Amino acid sequence: MDSISEILGKKDFTPPDELALVKDYVRRRYKSSCSVKIERNALILSVRSSALAGMLFLERQSLIEACNLKHRLVIRTQY
Repeated sequence: MDSISEILGKKDFTPPDELALVKDYVRRRYKSSCSVKIERNALILSVRSSALAGMLFLERQSLIEACNLKHRLVIRTQY
């Protein structure tokens, strides 16, 4: 039986490139900051403005294609 330190030592904790690509896309296109995280099998994109969230939702497919996303994309507003 493996110990916890051995199991965690084998695990790769580096974030996927998709996070940086999505952040860069929003920063370049809308000049706005955002936060991106992975929960289960979805990328959670949080922005401050509901108007920006609406625009991103309308451009969701082009964002997915531009960033070559493999995970499901969820767009949220921050409180």
